[in-house]
Amino acid sequence: MTPDIQPPNSPEAELAVIGSCLLSPEVLSETMELLRPDDFYDPALRKTFEVIAEMYRDDRPVDMVTVQIELNSRGMLEALGGQAFIASLAASVTTTLNSAYHAGIVRENSIRRKLFAVSDEIKAMSTNNSLSTREIIEHAEKLLFDAAQNKTATDFKHVRDIIGPVFVDVEERLEQNAGTATGYPTGFADLDSFTGGLQPGSLNIIAARPSMGKTAFAVNIAQFGGGDSNRPVLIFSLEMPAEQLVLRMLAAESGVDLSALSNGTFDTHAFDMVKEACGILARKNIFINDDSNITAIDFRTRCRRFKTRHQDLALVIVDYLQLMSSGERRASDGRQQEVSDISRMIKATARELKCPVIALSQLSRATEQRTEKKPQLSDLRDSGAIEQDADVVLLMFREDYYSENENNDLTNSKADIRVAKNRNGRTGVFHLTFAREITRFGNFGEFDGF
Repeated sequence: MTPDIQPPNSPEAELAVIGSCLLSPEVLSETMELLRPDDFYDPALRKTFEVIAEMYRDDRPVDMVTVQIELNSRGMLEALGGQAFIASLAASVTTTLNSAYHAGIVRENSIRRKLFAVSDEIKAMSTNNSLSTREIIEHAEKLLFDAAQNKTATDFKHVRDIIGPVFVDVEERLEQNAGTATGYPTGFADLDSFTGGLQPGSLNIIAARPSMGKTAFAVNIAQFGGGDSNRPVLIFSLEMPAEQLVLRMLAAESGVDLSALSNGTFDTHAFDMVKEACGILARKNIFINDDSNITAIDFRTRCRRFKTRHQDLALVIVDYLQLMSSGERRASDGRQQEVSDISRMIKATARELKCPVIALSQLSRATEQRTEKKPQLSDLRDSGAIEQDADVVLLMFREDYYSENENNDLTNSKADIRVAKNRNGRTGVFHLTFAREITRFGNFGEFDGF
């Protein structure tokens, strides 16, 4: 810590906290949940609180007399200031009603002092030439996040205090009509009937073998979902550049064949459709990050930064999970452990942002080796942690994919979507139509006229 800067502290608040602990057993219990000895800046008060904490853990009485006796028996009383020190503790409190506020001041100053220390460590890392800039940034992010973790007392909630808000929520859903999405509406009626829309803080996995259409499905949800809100959607595209992704969106919006858009082989009528689609797309609040080397820590950092600019963030999409690295992989870690770390980071980010995250995932080759090609939860590639962390797992399957060589003229494709896991609802199978030439999914039978 810089010598000429006074570390944040409040001697009065620290005295008041310890004095209140000695006067009220209830305050003592609450304070033990909120503070630790190293939260106190004054060395004498830090040592005193440490003794009080030990007595509390041993289920021994804590008051002015017992603490004085304990300090004296340890030979600490005189060093701390003797009777004058004990008197100062007693005189610091006129009422214990403000004890929680005083404890909050102590905790706030403690966090600020930790931030001082973190800044010094970041300075030291910045001069270490053996560390890359990316490593420094990632470690600095972790240090700041750890320092800011605020331990607060958790109150127990009686069911009578919870039932009211729950009933109001149920009533609102009834007024919105049954089957209406209460989370982020995906634009697919059958999917919303299973999930009620993608719920805030949820991790939703879309898993399939390559070329089944999982990217198109996720992008369709971003492009055509959300109802009329037009809230921001953030897409992390690790597999393809942003331009290629937008070209797909343009095909889906305009109805013009993707290959024709890529090759420029379409007529003037189609060109007018493309121009109109460009205007529609430009008005959608969709943001794309196409950094192919993103780590799980990068993902969390960028999501936080985006959230500060767009508080109404509606949805985050990751395409796809196995292309991400943890950023902290050690030589002893296997790929399964790394994917587990990535999955947990994405799940934690969803909860922190309070918005749904869709993460695409590859399935293992085990499906190719079976006579029955339909995927199972056990086919999730690299880690069972994906299944464990997910709130919803959708397994995508197109039977015609395995016979396309014999049906090259097949335009539309039936897609089976199995809701293999649904933490807060039912599981089952629904069907979609996939218009492959324009990379667009629709409710089953929707594109029969194409």
